Amino acid sequence: MKKIPCNNCNATEFTHLYDKMSSKEETFSIVKCNHCGLVQVNPQPSVQEVAKYYSNEYFMRRTDRGYNNYYSEASKKEIRRVFTLNLEDLRFFEWEHTRHFQEKRSLDIGCAAGYFVDFMQDRGWSAKGIDIAKEPVEFASGTLGLDVIRDDFLQWDLQITEKFDLITLWASIEHLHQPRETLEKIFRHLKPNGRLIVSTCRYGILAAMQGKEWRFMNVPEHLYYYTSHGLIEQMLSIGFQKQHHITYGSGMTGKAGSGWAYQFFKKIADNLVKATDQGDMIAIVCSKP
Repeated sequence: MKKIPCNNCNATEFTHLYDKMSSKEETFSIVKCNHCGLVQVNPQPSVQEVAKYYSNEYFMRRTDRGYNNYYSEASKKEIRRVFTLNLEDLRFFEWEHTRHFQEKRSLDIGCAAGYFVDFMQDRGWSAKGIDIAKEPVEFASGTLGLDVIRDDFLQWDLQITEKFDLITLWASIEHLHQPRETLEKIFRHLKPNGRLIVSTCRYGILAAMQGKEWRFMNVPEHLYYYTSHGLIEQMLSIGFQKQHHITYGSGMTGKAGSGWAYQFFKKIADNLVKATDQGDMIAIVCSKP
């Protein structure tokens, strides 16, 4: 691991927040950039050092870092439900309905098993996905028959020949070693008036209060933790224009067999953080002028 400049602002001075142990009992340092405030893992492990955390077990065994059989119909249904809620809140369907497309083309970066690619294909889009994880891509392209490729987005189509009306980063940007460079390349792949949707865990009141116990403080899978202001400012600096954003999630996760009292207070808490813009997840839609 090596200490690197802040990916957002290139500053080199940081405030140490705390250390966090990974699922493999490796310790990582969580710091905050003194210039722009971006919370991050720094020194940062290499791509090769992080790769061992993304075995197929990550998608098959339920932990705070992974899924409970990501390939099941139940997981697919739940993920599509969340997509739909986010898209409604971000007014995507209104935009989709009023925009006159020559050809509706979408790209989902970090698409995993391709569930959003499948979702968009069902809506009549020419939908493509890209991911570096072997097993999910094989499931998406083989089992589901989707247009999903295994590649590093920053190394793919270096001539920027493919252009899209919509590009999405669903819960992916926090995993990336080069998030700013990814957003810059996305900007070049978008058609004029095209849109980008980004969702990620949000570093706000809940994260600050819970510290290393915050539900999304998963190291080293998550390398960057954005505030709402910080992520929006980064996107604006690249040239995007913000359209809408939402925050959601109180940290009270769904639990099988939980009683009515837990579900009642979860609903209150989820509605409260969404209404006050203090959820620990954020979704943003921006456009390219």
